[in-house]
Amino acid sequence: MNNRSATKILSILVSIVVISLILPGCHSKKKPEQKAPPLKVMQIKGKRLPIYLELVGQAAGIPTVEIRARVAGYLENWSFKEGSIVKKGQRLFTIEQSEYLNSLKFAEADLENKTAAWEKAKLDVARLKPLLSTNAISQNDYDKAVTTELMDRASVASSKANLATAKLNLSYTVMESPITGYIGACNVRPGNLVGKGESTLLSTVSAVDPIFVNFSLNETDYLQIMRYAGAHKEELSSQYDLLKVYITLSDKKMYDHTGKIDFIDREVNPQTGTIALRAVFPNPDGLIKPGNFANVNLVLMEDENGIMIPQSATTQIQGKNFAFLVDHENKVHRVPILLSRAINNNIIVVNGLKVGDRILLEGFQKFQEGMPVTPVNVPDTLSPPEMKAK
Repeated sequence: MNNRSATKILSILVSIVVISLILPGCHSKKKPEQKAPPLKVMQIKGKRLPIYLELVGQAAGIPTVEIRARVAGYLENWSFKEGSIVKKGQRLFTIEQSEYLNSLKFAEADLENKTAAWEKAKLDVARLKPLLSTNAISQNDYDKAVTTELMDRASVASSKANLATAKLNLSYTVMESPITGYIGACNVRPGNLVGKGESTLLSTVSAVDPIFVNFSLNETDYLQIMRYAGAHKEELSSQYDLLKVYITLSDKKMYDHTGKIDFIDREVNPQTGTIALRAVFPNPDGLIKPGNFANVNLVLMEDENGIMIPQSATTQIQGKNFAFLVDHENKVHRVPILLSRAINNNIIVVNGLKVGDRILLEGFQKFQEGMPVTPVNVPDTLSPPEMKAK
């Protein structure tokens, strides 16, 4: 073998060694295949959900009674805690009574005096009447006796009226609550003169159980409700039984008791195009006070296959709401949805999803269109809270 052939063979061997060293290095730089991340996925079930109108209402205590001084005098005391519940018949205020006790005693004495005079006048008439028939007395004397008896009888009636007035005025010095309800602040403190020339407002009591909520309905919604009532009149005893009413208070929590409509105004307000309605709710604990604002929800009917998902399963981008749909290949797609009312931590979807769809419950920050996932199935156990009708 000449030197030229040896050099050629050596060059081939070196090339083989270099290639064998390079190939493993190239193979080691290849990225390992990524596994689809395991994420929670829920398949949507249809639920019986309310279709409703949402309005703003304000609570009112009916009746609301002003406690006023009906007689003049110095306020002696008040016997209640401001802002507390007072019972019907509970003593609230006392006005100094000495003047009215004296008036009562004078009226009683005057009645006794007038009664005694009347009794004497009656005896005189009874004694003179037989003498008249024998001409022992003149007709004029007898007529005077009869007239005196009539006048004394009238005086007795007048005294009885004065006595009743004295008793009534004395009773006005003690003011009791005419209803059970919350009492407000005391407007006048003891020692002040009240009722002089005017019926001084001392405090106000409002009934709170039941509590009433006033709200207004626009003309279009009112007509929709009435047409629905007309179509279902055989199922309803009256138009007031048409709507289920419930409220959400300012803390965003639903009130535990269902209400009912107890008043619909006679006309539509021509200035606002609305009609006034009122609902009544049980309020045994006094949670709702007059003046509280609330969102009033009128349930028109119920959707048998409504869709409700966790609020945390939605996201908002540029003012639009989206959910993350998982397809049959376990790939994630963002889809626009139309939302309705929130119920606690859940929300009703009116468009964009359907019963049987699977949605992603977590991992949104890693989202990429078409990203595969390994579903960790979470059962759909969501349900709207039941209203307690009492």
